[in-house]
Amino acid sequence: MKIETVGIVGFGVMGAAIGLNAAASGYRVIYKELNDELVAAMYDRWVKGSLEKRVAKGKMTQQEMDQITGKISGTASYADLAPCDLVIEAAVEKMDLKIQIFKDLDAVCRPDAILVSNTSTFLIERLMASVSNPSRTAGLHYFFPANINRLVEVIRQKETGEATFTALMGFAEKNRKVPIAVKDFPGFAINPVFISSYMILDSFYGEQTNVATLEHISQQALKVRFGIMWVQNGSGLGTCYHAAVSMNDYLADTDVGYPAVPEQLKAQFESGAPWNLEDGPVADDPKFADTVRDRLLGNIFTISTHLIEKQVVSIQDLERGICTALAWPKGPFSMMNALGMDEAARLVALTVESGEYKMPKTFAGGVPAPWQL
Repeated sequence: MKIETVGIVGFGVMGAAIGLNAAASGYRVIYKELNDELVAAMYDRWVKGSLEKRVAKGKMTQQEMDQITGKISGTASYADLAPCDLVIEAAVEKMDLKIQIFKDLDAVCRPDAILVSNTSTFLIERLMASVSNPSRTAGLHYFFPANINRLVEVIRQKETGEATFTALMGFAEKNRKVPIAVKDFPGFAINPVFISSYMILDSFYGEQTNVATLEHISQQALKVRFGIMWVQNGSGLGTCYHAAVSMNDYLADTDVGYPAVPEQLKAQFESGAPWNLEDGPVADDPKFADTVRDRLLGNIFTISTHLIEKQVVSIQDLERGICTALAWPKGPFSMMNALGMDEAARLVALTVESGEYKMPKTFAGGVPAPWQL
């Protein structure tokens, strides 16, 4: 399958970043918005406006800008996406809307055109149920901000054809991304780890501690410059809250399990304000910090093990994906090996005892051997 022309449905922050990345990589891009006014507004804001800023800062020449803008056009009609070899849906996270988009695309696109969704949590199989040739469907999950974050999850639902998967891996690589292969699963591979991590951390927020303390604990536990509370603010608490609800709905009652949605996250989202990182960490309470750290790491180790047991992703791709998308210096399996499998088993047992997860088979019989990386 040869990809030359790429369609994008929804040209907001994410869709525009995907489109600019594709155009800069040599692809022709046609984006679809609701009406002519939005088509013009999105072009002025995300194409012309963003590239003019790069030229003004000396990060791009005017000639380079002209080459990219010349490859991007917009439309308010699905019919204008008929020439596309690949169409990426990047609309808001509403399942009914996405399902309807794929019905509309199926009516106008060529039978061999590849149709993919950039959804963060919805199952690809459900979104693509109305597509007449499911072998040409998949997920192509970019990470925010898509113009900077290099990871792309290439998601195979059970009907995805080998030629479709191979074409998408090549497309991602040509876009200078790091693609990993993922099976269709709620949240796919990276989000189940990250979303549950902030759910656990948020659940400790209260009278005993402030946000900056939780941020500091996550920085120390993961050895990162920007901790989990900071990343939530960057992602938007609305996105974080709705993703948490979706993941809990999908997995809480399965043989995997998943944390409950923290009331603290719901309340902060409803307040309309981000997490307050301005007050500095409170005085160290080693016992409390150890408790939070243990629950955070135990969560990461438990859900990561479940993902491997479910064959959602390989150990190597999950390690690569976590380090690329989240900028953690070590992936979950490297962390377990570094801590020692006795300690990893203790933390997994602690997490399972909390009632959030079912026990992974790997740890059910005691302390397993170190992970083969």
